[in-house]
Amino acid sequence: VPHLEKAWAFFRSMGSPKYHVAPMVDQSELPYRMLCRKYGATCAYSPMLHARLFCIDAKYRSEVWSTCEGDRPILAQFCANDPDYLVKAASIIAPQVDGVDINFGCPQRIAKRGYYGAFLMDDLDLVEKLVTGLSQSCPVPVTCKIRVFPDPAKTLAYARMIE
Repeated sequence: VPHLEKAWAFFRSMGSPKYHVAPMVDQSELPYRMLCRKYGATCAYSPMLHARLFCIDAKYRSEVWSTCEGDRPILAQFCANDPDYLVKAASIIAPQVDGVDINFGCPQRIAKRGYYGAFLMDDLDLVEKLVTGLSQSCPVPVTCKIRVFPDPAKTLAYARMIE
């Protein structure tokens, strides 16, 4: 299956990282990522970045995103509910990262208010538009963080749709 081969090639291109620093809001900034790398982390994610704000607000962008030469492999994680902003945000950050992750898993109240993260799980049309739009335009690989549904069959169908 070609897309599975591409996924494994991406994993190997990053050195087959074994220990990942998960994306955490207000936690996964550069100093923390570098500290984790010092103690064995082999891949890291940015904090969850808001795609619309990342596009329209240079101050927000400079406050929430920084990297350095030793911060590789690195994936930027975005929350979004608008495919156009997601694509634009990814195009801004792509030259500095190894991949872009879409957050479909955040269960926090802020995600509910902003209509992103896990609160998109019941809006499969929008999820599909976000994934398709980004994967067709992004110059780096795209991944998705998801939550499981109570019904394992529904989780599997969701993951296959995103795949």
